[in-house]
Amino acid sequence: MRKNSVTLENRIYFMLKIDEKGPYITAVDSQGAVVTELDNREEYDLSSNKILEFIREIKNDSFFIDWESDLKELYVEENPEILDLLQENNYFVDENFNFISWKLEGNVIGLVINESENKEGYLTPELILNHEIKNFKVITEEFLYSDCVLYKIENFADGIHFLNDITRDFPESEIEKIITLANCYFKDLEIEYLDYNLEPGEVKKIVPQLIIEKISQDNSLYLKISIMISTMDYEFLKGHRAEEALVLNKSEKKINICPLNLDLLKEVVDDIVKVLSKHQRSVKIKGGYYIDEDNYIILQEKLAREFITKELLQLASKYKVVGTDKLRKYNIKAVKPKVVGTFKHSIDFLEGDVQLEIEGEKFSILDVLNSFKKDSYIVLSDGTNALINRKYIEKLERVFKNNNDENVKISFFDLPIIDDLIEDKIFSDELNKSKEFFLGINGIKDYPTPMPSIKATLREYQEYGYKWLKYLMDNKLGGCLADDMGLGKTLQAITLIAKLHENVGKKTLVIMPKSLIYNWESEIHRFSPQLKCGIYYGNFRNLDVLKENDVVLTTYGTIRNDIETLRGENFDLIILDESQNIKNVNAQTTKAVMLLNGKYRLALSGTPIENNLGELYSLFRFLNPAMFGTLEEFNNYYGNPIQRDNDQEAIEELKRKIYPFILRRVKKEVLKDLPEKIEKTLFIEMNNEQRKLYEERRSYYYKMIHSQIKEQGIGKTQFFILQALNELRQITSCPEVKNSLVNSSKREVLINNIKDAVENDHKVLVFTNYITSIENICKDLDDYGIKYLSMTGATKDRQGLVNKFQKDKKYKVFVMTLKTGGVGLNLTAADTIFIYDPWWNKTVENQAVDRAYRLGQDRTVFSYKLILKDTIEEKILKLQESKSQLLDNLIADEGASIKTLTEKDIEFILGD
Repeated sequence: MRKNSVTLENRIYFMLKIDEKGPYITAVDSQGAVVTELDNREEYDLSSNKILEFIREIKNDSFFIDWESDLKELYVEENPEILDLLQENNYFVDENFNFISWKLEGNVIGLVINESENKEGYLTPELILNHEIKNFKVITEEFLYSDCVLYKIENFADGIHFLNDITRDFPESEIEKIITLANCYFKDLEIEYLDYNLEPGEVKKIVPQLIIEKISQDNSLYLKISIMISTMDYEFLKGHRAEEALVLNKSEKKINICPLNLDLLKEVVDDIVKVLSKHQRSVKIKGGYYIDEDNYIILQEKLAREFITKELLQLASKYKVVGTDKLRKYNIKAVKPKVVGTFKHSIDFLEGDVQLEIEGEKFSILDVLNSFKKDSYIVLSDGTNALINRKYIEKLERVFKNNNDENVKISFFDLPIIDDLIEDKIFSDELNKSKEFFLGINGIKDYPTPMPSIKATLREYQEYGYKWLKYLMDNKLGGCLADDMGLGKTLQAITLIAKLHENVGKKTLVIMPKSLIYNWESEIHRFSPQLKCGIYYGNFRNLDVLKENDVVLTTYGTIRNDIETLRGENFDLIILDESQNIKNVNAQTTKAVMLLNGKYRLALSGTPIENNLGELYSLFRFLNPAMFGTLEEFNNYYGNPIQRDNDQEAIEELKRKIYPFILRRVKKEVLKDLPEKIEKTLFIEMNNEQRKLYEERRSYYYKMIHSQIKEQGIGKTQFFILQALNELRQITSCPEVKNSLVNSSKREVLINNIKDAVENDHKVLVFTNYITSIENICKDLDDYGIKYLSMTGATKDRQGLVNKFQKDKKYKVFVMTLKTGGVGLNLTAADTIFIYDPWWNKTVENQAVDRAYRLGQDRTVFSYKLILKDTIEEKILKLQESKSQLLDNLIADEGASIKTLTEKDIEFILGD
C-alpha cells in the first residue's frame, strides 16, 4: 500500500524522477503513464496549468533538443524555476505516487569527519542533513531531497555538488584542506571533526616559500614563489577563492576559522625582484630573469649563481626554502647533522662535551647555533655551504643549554624529544640510566608496587592510575592525573596517600576549592579511615591541625592568605585538586602555592588546560620546576610557535615532553571497566550570607513548630511543617527569592562541574525543583557562553526541544524542572546528570535520571546529587541512612501531601 497515495482518475501529477543525469520532472496520469498532451484543461487546477505552460515554453525555446527523443526530460538543475511552481501544487509526487512535501526553513547540513575504520591514518567524512538525515539527493543549488521531502538550504555558494564528492576516505594530513574547501563552497556548514570545537580565529601567520623547482640543462634556475598557511599553499587557497582558512589547533582541540590576506604573495615577489635587480647590476647583465603568470622566476646561470651564493642562504632566515637538494651545481648542500659526545649527570641536567657532526666534520653546537643565526648556513672545509633544516636548528636551541663554558647541558625532561638528534652509538651509561625512567612509563601495568590497605576495590584503570602516581613519586617527579570527570581521581589519590602513610610520620597537604573540602573529608573517612584527617580552613583555623593529623585539607584561598606561615612547613606530599586554580602563573594564589615545600607533588584536574598554554607552564612550574625554564623561554620555544604560528613540530615535541607526566583517560576509553550507572553525592558548604539567611528561617520555624505542637498537637501542625520544609529547601536552592543579595553556593559548584563536563565533550542534564533556579543557572550558562536548552511545565513543544538536544551537538546542557523531565522523555544524548536540589521522593529522582539511563544509551551515566552541608538536605540524607522508610513517612508518592512526622524527626531536621 503506497503512502499518501492518490486515487483520483483523470488527474495530472508531476512526478519527480532521478536518473544518471540527475533529477527531472515529468507529467503523468493516475496510472503513471507520461502525459504527452500538455495543453491547459479546465479540469486541471490553476497551479497544474501553470506548470504545463512552463513545460511548453521550455520545449518551444529548446531549438536544439528533440523532445521526441530520449532527451525529452525536464531536468531540474537546468530549469530550477519549476520548483517554485511545484511548491504551490498539490499533485507533486514521487515514483510511487507518494506526495512530496517541503521544508523551507531551518535546514542545515553538517560535515562529520571521523577516523576511518578501514585505513589507519585516514579519515571518513559523512554528510548529515538536519543532524540525522544521511541519505539525501542534491536536486539543485538550493534544494536537497530525502524520503518525500524537499529541503531548502540557505546561504550556500556555488558548488552544491561538491557535497556528493566528499564520500571517500582521505589522509589525515589533508584535513585542513578538506574542511577549508568545504567552508569555501558552503557558508554556515556545520563541521564536526572528532572532539574539536569550531571557533573564530585570528589572521594566521603566512609563511613565504622559495621553492627550487629545477636547474635546467643550460644551468638556468627555476625558482617558484609561494606562501603557506599551515598545511595549505597559495595555489590551493587562491584556486578555490578562499577568504578563510580552517586551521587545526591540536593543543587546544580547536578548529580556528582564520581570515586570509593572500595579497602578501605580491609583496614576496616584489621583495625578490628588488634583490635580483641589485645583483643584475652587479654582474652587468640585462634580462637575466623573467616572471611568468604562475610566479615562476627563471634566472640565467650567471645571475642564478650570484643570487644563490650571495642571497639565498640569507633569505633562508626569512623564507622557507624548499628543494635545496637540487643546488649541488652551486656548491650548496642540504645536510642532516648528528649530535655526538658524552654525557654525565649534573643535578637536573645531563652535561657533557657534545658536538655536532656534519658530513664527517665536527663543530661546536654553540658555534653552529651562533653561525646559523648570522648566516643561516655552515661552511664546510671543502667550501660547501651546508644548509640545515630550520626546524632542526630550532630544536637544538630548545634542547641544549649553555653552561657558560665549553660544555652544554640537556635537561632530563628533554630526553623524549632528542632521539632523532643523538647518534645511538654515543649513548653513555649516564644517558641510558636517565632514559630508563621514560622506558619504564610504558611498563606501568607491571610496576611492582603492592596496594595499600584501602576500603575499596579499584577498577583496572584506577589501579593503573595508582601505579603511575607511585612510579612518579618513587622517581621524585610530579604528575597531573587528568582523568575525565567521574572516573575516580580522588580515590586514586587517596590510595597513593594511604601508601605513603604506611610509613609513620608522613605529612600530606591537599589543596582544593572550598566547595570540595567536605567531599574530601568524607572520601578519606570512607576509603582510608585509618588516616587522621584534619581541616585547616575557616575563620577559626589553627596550626595545631597540621601537627595532629596525617592529612590536612585546605583551600587555595587559605594558602594565599597564610603563605607566610605555611611556607616554613615541610610536607611529604602536596596535592592540588582542581589544579586549574593555579593556571595564571602571575596570580597571588599561584605564587603562594609555588612557595610551599613538598617532597612529592601531584595535581588533579579534568581540564588541565582551559584557555592557553600558559596554564600548562604554570601547572608544570609547580609539578617539576626545572621542566620548562622561565616563562619567557617557554613562550619562545612553545607558546608563541604553537598558539601564534600553529607550529605542528612544536606541538608534537611538547606532547612528547609532557606525555610521561600527564595521565588522562576518558569515559569511553574505560567504559568496559565501569558499571552502567554511577551515582555520587557532592557536599557543598554554604557561604556566609546564605548561612545567615538559612539560620534565621530555621530558628524561626523551629520555635514556631514546637509552639504549635504544644497548642494543637502534631497532627494539626503538619501543614505548617510542610511549609517550613519547602521554604528551607528553597533557601538551599535559590535564596535569591528571599533576598536578592544572597546567592546559592551550589551555583558556583554546579557551573564549574558543567564547564568541566562540556570541555570534555559530555552532554549534561540539570534537574531542579524551582523556576528561579532554572533562571539563575541559565544566566550563568549565558555568561560562560555555553549553549543550552531549558524546559518547565509551561513549555509547549517539549519534543522539539528534546530532538534539538538529542541531535544538535551545539546544545551541551538541558536545564529543566525535576517533574517536567521525569516522565516520557528520551535524553540518551546526555551521560552526565546533576540533581541540583533533590526531591525527597527517590522514585521521582530515579525517573529523571532514567531519561538518560535507558535503552539506547551506549555510555556510562554519571549522576551527581548536590547537597548543601548543614542544611535540611543533609539532614534528610542522614535520616535516609538510618531510617529507610523516611520518604514514605514524609511525602506521598505523588509528592503532594505530607505524612506523619514524629517530634523526634522534626527535632533532628530543624534542630541545631
